[in-house]
Amino acid sequence: MLVTRFPTVRPFLALLVQVVDFGATPEGLPVLKALKSLPDLMGRRKVGPDEIDTSLLVGSWRRLVLSAPHLEAGTVDWKAYVFCVLESFHRLLRRREVFTKNSSKWGDPRAKLLDGEAWEQVRPTVLASLNLPGEAGEHLAARAALLDGTYREVAGRVQATSQIVFDDDGRLHFAALEPEPEPASLINLRKAVEAMMLSVDLPEVLLEVSSWTGADQAFTSITGGEARLRGLHVTVAALLVAHGCNVGYTPVIGGIDELKYGRLSHVDQTYLRLATYRAANATLIEHQASIGLAQVWGGGLVASVDGMRFVVPVPSVYARPNPKYFGRRGGAT
Repeated sequence: MLVTRFPTVRPFLALLVQVVDFGATPEGLPVLKALKSLPDLMGRRKVGPDEIDTSLLVGSWRRLVLSAPHLEAGTVDWKAYVFCVLESFHRLLRRREVFTKNSSKWGDPRAKLLDGEAWEQVRPTVLASLNLPGEAGEHLAARAALLDGTYREVAGRVQATSQIVFDDDGRLHFAALEPEPEPASLINLRKAVEAMMLSVDLPEVLLEVSSWTGADQAFTSITGGEARLRGLHVTVAALLVAHGCNVGYTPVIGGIDELKYGRLSHVDQTYLRLATYRAANATLIEHQASIGLAQVWGGGLVASVDGMRFVVPVPSVYARPNPKYFGRRGGAT
């Protein structure tokens, strides 16, 4: 699937190695060298195995690059090789084994380490403060001995009949746990609860809760006007569903005036903002605090829910963009 998307990366691939000045640690040098050689491979009809770094071909990439069914004898799939190199490049870039010179975020993590005479001057102080020996080998040998001893102690405690097994290579394997059968009481309880749950649409729930609590009255116009639109609570409920479920206007548009696109857009920009969300939320929390069950569960101030994101159409210090759902529009989660 990646190989079929090759035209997506082709335009910028040559610019990537020309414009950005990359560097690499010894581990990242082979990948960086392969990355810089990619522009020379693109567009050619035939590329031989001796023209690529086959040591980078791991997992399925080896088969896709060297043994694809459509390949002629003595050739490789250079498009698959491009993605193999890019995958390795991305992994090493995140590990900073490959870095961009003169970059604050993606630069060489060793660039600001002390070296030479500067390091020798502060070395005794640093080693003493960290309680480390003068030679790294001594410290690593002690850590290795501790790890080996701990590992052997744990292995010795594992019973022969246990679900934990060590293979000949020292790898630890856990047997899959078999599910316990559900008791009849749980099955009956689940059926009883399902029978008690009504099948209602989410907007109906919002409208009913608003009728109990008056939370919809918190959504006031940004202009400060006293008059309220007819059926405003219906439009607000539709917008809360649209934003809370990340579905946009289309699923909540209807034939009545309260659910037409122009009305939804106007109310969204005029009535829904961080201040009115907070006021409505405060009303709901205050009403919930009067419910006995909520008090038993801790006062109703803690909930187990996913975060909901709402667009904030006016400037706010609390609003941030979320390109996944809202493009560059600011919102509060």
